[in-house]
Amino acid sequence: MNRFRLIVATSFLTATCAFAKNDVVFDAAKKTVSFDVVSTDCGVDADIEFLFVGPDSDHDYEAMFKTVSPVGEIIDAFTKAGFPLGSAMSVNNCRFWATGDEVIMEPAFTNLVRDIRSEKQPKIIYTGGARNVKGEADAAINMPKAVFALYNCPQSLILFDDFLDQSATYGRFKVAQKLPEGEKRRITFRLVRGTSHKKETVEINGTNLATVARCLKAKSSEAKLDILCDFSPKMTVKAARDAATLLQMLDSDKIKINGVKEGQLYYKAYLPLEKWRDRKERLAQPPEIRFKPDGSVSVTEIKEDWSDENSLDPKLTPVEKNYTDIKAAAKDADAVAARVFSVFFYASETCEIGRIFEYRKHLKTDNLNIYVFTE
Repeated sequence: MNRFRLIVATSFLTATCAFAKNDVVFDAAKKTVSFDVVSTDCGVDADIEFLFVGPDSDHDYEAMFKTVSPVGEIIDAFTKAGFPLGSAMSVNNCRFWATGDEVIMEPAFTNLVRDIRSEKQPKIIYTGGARNVKGEADAAINMPKAVFALYNCPQSLILFDDFLDQSATYGRFKVAQKLPEGEKRRITFRLVRGTSHKKETVEINGTNLATVARCLKAKSSEAKLDILCDFSPKMTVKAARDAATLLQMLDSDKIKINGVKEGQLYYKAYLPLEKWRDRKERLAQPPEIRFKPDGSVSVTEIKEDWSDENSLDPKLTPVEKNYTDIKAAAKDADAVAARVFSVFFYASETCEIGRIFEYRKHLKTDNLNIYVFTE
């Protein structure tokens, strides 16, 4: 009997536990995490970009609350409570949507913050934030030490299940009530199990667009989707652009078009702004790569001359070189691409996108903004 009591007591302690100062607690059975926060007293109707930041954050002036416990302890509580890790957004990996299971916050978000642009609050998700190669959470190590950012901050443990870039968010969320500096509140998050997006890879070959759209719409009525697109290299540039147009219409909080398959391009690469054809409309001058019908490639560098003191714009001089060796062409473009982190490709509508994939493979510069124009 004593041994049985010991086992029961031990199980209870592992399911419900408080850290040393009781500032953060979790319940693995109920799937809840609670932690204490203190007001920064930023004032009623103050614009905020964070609801919660860590106690040593240098962005507390943009937050309504600071947590009492270090961010690392809060992360530990979520882990021990059984909250599954989602996927943080990552610009480098073309993941512009974060994913994770839905959580319910108590007190309700609307009791603390007023959204002046929408009466309908987006759902809140737990992503766990961006992690480094060692699996360490960025929010526990680096500023702003975001626990709940109100925009798509990659390191934030908790986010809205929405596409909210920082510039569009500023001025949207305002403090709803006056709280003296240092006033303590307890916040609880409860996991809504099985609500994260289902990851799938969708093959796109240019002839199956109607089928892809129909299947994704049907599946999204049953579960939220996190879609990675696999473009066939045999597709023409026109077919890729048509597919990208469809994907842009589907891209939403229910069907998140996320990431880029290795060796390929993010789908929006096929949807450049037409005004960028005019070199004077660009903020920078990326190398222009043209794929010729005979299999050759040209690389055009746009040289900028700022010597005219009476002009606010540089004199632009295109310098074009032709290549039959794709590796040599890529090497020539790399130096310019590294300066502006962009590359513009030009090809006929009938050109297969596999030629662009092959060229991209030989570019050494990572994290490029790539766009494909037809001509």
